Amino acid sequence: MNNINLGKALIVDDEKTNRLILKSLLKKQGYDCIEAVNGREAVELFHEQTPSIIFMDVMMPEVDGYEAARQIKAASGEHFVPIIFLTAMTDEEALGRCIDAGGDDVLVKPYDSFILSTKIRAMQRISMLNREVQSMYRMIHREQEIAESVFINAVQGHNISNPHIKSKIRPASTFSGDMMLSAYSPSLDLFFLIGDFTGHGLSAALGAMPVSEVFHAMVSKGFRAEDILNGINKKLKSLLPVGMFFGVQLVVVDKQLEYATVFNAGMPDLLVVDGATNEVSHRIISSGLPLGIVADINAREICEFVPIKPNDKILMYSDGLIEARNSEDEEFCESRLINAINQAPSNKVYDHIFQRLDLFCGDIAQVDDVTLVELTCLKELVLNEEVIGPQHPAPKTLSNHGEWKLALNFSGKRLRETNPVPIIVNHILEMENFAEERQSFFTVITELYKNALDHGVLGLESSLKSDHSGFSGYHKERKARLSALETGYVNFELAVEQLGDRRSIHLRIEDSGEGFDYQNYQPEEEDTATLSGRGLILVENLCDSLSFEGKGNIAIASFIWVS
Repeated sequence: MNNINLGKALIVDDEKTNRLILKSLLKKQGYDCIEAVNGREAVELFHEQTPSIIFMDVMMPEVDGYEAARQIKAASGEHFVPIIFLTAMTDEEALGRCIDAGGDDVLVKPYDSFILSTKIRAMQRISMLNREVQSMYRMIHREQEIAESVFINAVQGHNISNPHIKSKIRPASTFSGDMMLSAYSPSLDLFFLIGDFTGHGLSAALGAMPVSEVFHAMVSKGFRAEDILNGINKKLKSLLPVGMFFGVQLVVVDKQLEYATVFNAGMPDLLVVDGATNEVSHRIISSGLPLGIVADINAREICEFVPIKPNDKILMYSDGLIEARNSEDEEFCESRLINAINQAPSNKVYDHIFQRLDLFCGDIAQVDDVTLVELTCLKELVLNEEVIGPQHPAPKTLSNHGEWKLALNFSGKRLRETNPVPIIVNHILEMENFAEERQSFFTVITELYKNALDHGVLGLESSLKSDHSGFSGYHKERKARLSALETGYVNFELAVEQLGDRRSIHLRIEDSGEGFDYQNYQPEEEDTATLSGRGLILVENLCDSLSFEGKGNIAIASFIWVS
């Protein structure tokens, strides 16, 4: 007698004798048995009792075993509930119908206890394997969700948000082999790149990380578009396996909105649409190899300059758009795309394309990623000098500068116990011959550190020092807050480099505070007559440059002296 309870077994048979015989055998195996006399009752009991195994007769009144099995399997979803058909038929066609209906095995009447036991053990192994597979699937799915979040933040987190840029990537799987990157250069031109790696999914998406790194680093430093493409190509050539490559379109919109510089390497045609007529005014076909195939490319050879007018639309898209298919296995194709553009309502080209695409494809799953970008050439598309600050992500490090670098991080109670300024200044004195400038630099780093600690970490207001009595209260409050400090941080980064006959210390100080509205900060000369607001003015006078990044909690200064 088997003392192990294996759960509930649902016996479905319109013959009472057959049910009694099978019930007796199954109880010996360790099952609690429930019974149904037809398929309709079987489906109802399945939902009510959640059996762990089902023994299903074929021929029954009301609802037969085939239909009941189909309904139960549909309701089971990813949960595996084995169905063993009970039949006296032995012909291949009948047995095949049992399997087609969702049966997992067949038990031929009359029942044999050994064969029954063997089939039950087989179903138990399959159930266990199914649970393991589902557990692994859930784990993989969760890891993919985490990886997708990291991927999106790392690759596209620094892209531009602008109402005159409309863009979308529809991945064919969790990860997309398509990507888009955008940034403003120091000269205020708009750089926009879309690309398509070979294939799709995680293997294709992995290449997006180095492309994003090279793109943002080189655009922020003012490199030309052709240099950026050369840099991306070299990086991909060193990383990608043979047979994997990267088709790319890169558009640089001149800040004066007079022309666009366009590069197309291995991608569909890039279109410029007249803003007044919706007619395609310029078509830029691919004239270069995709990136990552050959070691050296001459991006300048595939460069085209396209004149643009106010309200013109620059359309960039991947081949997944025109190769999208419907239920008749027809492609959306370029002719349907052009038709959607021509018939779009005024200033609704992007939306109209997706409306036509969705209507064409219906619910058919696509096998390739679909990307579409629309840049509307209005003055608000490009930056002016007054608003460049918030569009650029704050630099994370000074790793791209300097012959030597120094990084120090102070947090929590260490800020109570240690003054980092002498440590940093003495370290620089050991490395550099700038004794005459020591006092000036000491003043600079002291003022910036005090600003980071007092106003950033401790949250003290400068206005408390508006007069001498307030100054005393300020320092009393500072001492109290510093004594109680348990959290917060101030991070230092320094990089020293040669600039002609001069040397420069690039200094970056970041604190954990809330920052301040540095874009609207306008220190006035008369502030020097008060006891507040003098520190930053002094730093500006001593440094070659002083700027703030992030939310105002990052100060970047360059201190230059003659070597």
